Amino acid sequence: MTPSTRHYKLTTLAALISATTYSATLLAEESTVDLDKLVVSASGYEQQISDAPASISVVTRADLETKQFRDLAEALADVEGVDVRGGTGKTGGLDISIRGMPSDYTLILIDGRRQNVAGSVTPNGFGAALTSFMPPISSIERIEVIRGPMSTLYGSDAIGGVVNIITRKIAAEPSGSIRIEMGLPEDSKWGASQKTDLYVTSPIIDNKLGVAVRGSIYNREASDWILAPGASKSGRNPAPAETQQYNIGALFTLTTNTNNDIWLDLDTAKTHYNNDDGRLGGRDATILENGSGTLPGYKDELSFNRDQVAVGHTRRFSDSKLETSLSVSKTETLGRTIPGKYADIGNAFTGFPNIIIGDDRLLETTNTILDTKYVNYSSDSHVITLGGQYWDAELKDGLIPNTLDQTMLAVFLEDEWSITDTVAMTLGGRYDDHDAFGGNFSPRVYLVWNSTDNLTLKGGINQGFRVPRLEQLSNGVSGVSGQGTNITIGNPNLEPEISTNTEIGVLFDNHRGTTASATLFHNQIKDRISSGGDCTVNAISSCSVNPTATYDINIDEAKTWGAELAANFELIKDWNLGLNYTWTDSEITEAGKKNGKLGNTPKHMANASLRWTANEKLNLWLRGEYRGDAQRFTGLSSNLTGNDKLAYEAAGNLKSYTVFNLGGAYKVSEALVVNASINNLLDKDFAKFETYTNTNGDVAYVGEYFQSGRSTTGGIIQGRTVMVAATYNF
Repeated sequence: MTPSTRHYKLTTLAALISATTYSATLLAEESTVDLDKLVVSASGYEQQISDAPASISVVTRADLETKQFRDLAEALADVEGVDVRGGTGKTGGLDISIRGMPSDYTLILIDGRRQNVAGSVTPNGFGAALTSFMPPISSIERIEVIRGPMSTLYGSDAIGGVVNIITRKIAAEPSGSIRIEMGLPEDSKWGASQKTDLYVTSPIIDNKLGVAVRGSIYNREASDWILAPGASKSGRNPAPAETQQYNIGALFTLTTNTNNDIWLDLDTAKTHYNNDDGRLGGRDATILENGSGTLPGYKDELSFNRDQVAVGHTRRFSDSKLETSLSVSKTETLGRTIPGKYADIGNAFTGFPNIIIGDDRLLETTNTILDTKYVNYSSDSHVITLGGQYWDAELKDGLIPNTLDQTMLAVFLEDEWSITDTVAMTLGGRYDDHDAFGGNFSPRVYLVWNSTDNLTLKGGINQGFRVPRLEQLSNGVSGVSGQGTNITIGNPNLEPEISTNTEIGVLFDNHRGTTASATLFHNQIKDRISSGGDCTVNAISSCSVNPTATYDINIDEAKTWGAELAANFELIKDWNLGLNYTWTDSEITEAGKKNGKLGNTPKHMANASLRWTANEKLNLWLRGEYRGDAQRFTGLSSNLTGNDKLAYEAAGNLKSYTVFNLGGAYKVSEALVVNASINNLLDKDFAKFETYTNTNGDVAYVGEYFQSGRSTTGGIIQGRTVMVAATYNF
């Protein structure tokens, strides 16, 4: 790095920050900065990936346009350090796990705004349904993935990592795109799918007021039940249900003068699932028809909805920028009912006169978040970021007598200190105050050394934290399990989970298309929340509603460690190869004793992508995905009991697999691009089973690649499927 590099970087940053909404577009066209390598998530302002104080990957707009995916998780399937095949929710959605941490430890952002909610409205294995709440492909500029904690900037939940969806800005000229895609499985047992995305942007008043409208519609037919030979349909099933998804949103930006922007974003998303065959959960209708039994708490259709409003202001100064936003989101689940015995329909739960068995179950959470952030780069050697957050959340659950709520206040400060022209250190800290258990401080220190123009060394230590969900803190009923047969309780004595992450990495970029990186990481979580409390052994106040219940406690410690390798280079002219590999190991400690590993965390994962640019119009690609075998259950196999032990003895760990996808894109004209791919090219069969005799003496089945229970762990990829898409830009 030359002595003038620091001055050039600050000059470019100043230009980007001081630019207006429309002039920023012109600057992007004229600047020599590689905008494809700019990121914002690691520090809160734009910088090159090599300078970012974090391990970060970017899924570009070009990457997104070559893929066909239903939800956010599928868009991240080939990012190093990220595992999206570790869990499949009841709705068929995928979990997002980063560096071996469960999906609950991944924070999702849209344009830097928190999407995770404080209380669960998707109990009993439906959490993955929320990954469908993402903007249409056509409205996304890129997706930034931070691997490792980032609580200093973003607060709770950012323990495993952060996924930030960056949307497109309003254009200076009217433009837009429409994309239509279809998925056609070779075997009719898998449901076909159709999706339409629309994005339109235009100025309303030149250089003053602009608008961008986005929308998507997705439909998926139900797949046949995944059953072992001779097995009958009963209980829930991991096969995707019939699905309809809708998303519509609009962004308005008002530039009052050169230095001020005001924006308003409106968004609504709705997802409906057909449960008329009980694959998502036992139907109340079956019990009502039979006239006996226990209502499981599920209607014939389930819906997951979110409405979100956000407003913000950006003030640019000559050497700094102030950003403030306020967002209010309401998320709800429809189609759940209050479970209970058939004979008790219409009666109240014992001790709870307002909880009526058979009534609709209210599941609704509202989150109000005020964010503010000030970035100052007036110094030649320091970029200072000062910010704060106010977060108010409430949860209404028809099974919980009172509305649960929380308020958190936070302040954070970071300084990127350029010690020399080639060495920068980021020092930061965040203090969060929670109205239930007080304060928490999350520090971080990160060092970046650009040893040459091509080689960067970086590493650091930072802390993350995760507060318990609202229902986990309930002083009484928190929900039900076992198809409505068991009342679960909360624990108001829970403390936040605290993680410490250490990492060191090296990046190489020849600025001619060849990049490579290697990172070592170590995560340690203390006070990990896990089941383990027992009212019959150690009663807490919540036990009064169910003296035989179990409850969550801060019992154990979890560690994950590993390595991430990635490379992208040109093999020969017009042929590009991308490779990445992730090695992950884990350990759980309970009550001071080692107790095995995290379940369903593969030790080895790898992705490869070969791309051929045949000419200006045609490119073809081949992708491969490998996921190594993974432990079927969390903990030591010697501790398994009952049906879990029998299933493990029959099938062992979840098996490894390799799948290939083949595809390409053809540019018919400047406006029209056609994409096609064959997913699961070799038609790998994931519906393979082993049999065993369960504790009732009946023949039971266990999947070789998945474990089905409240939700499904492991991978279920549908058979060979042809995907076709057409994008028209105007």
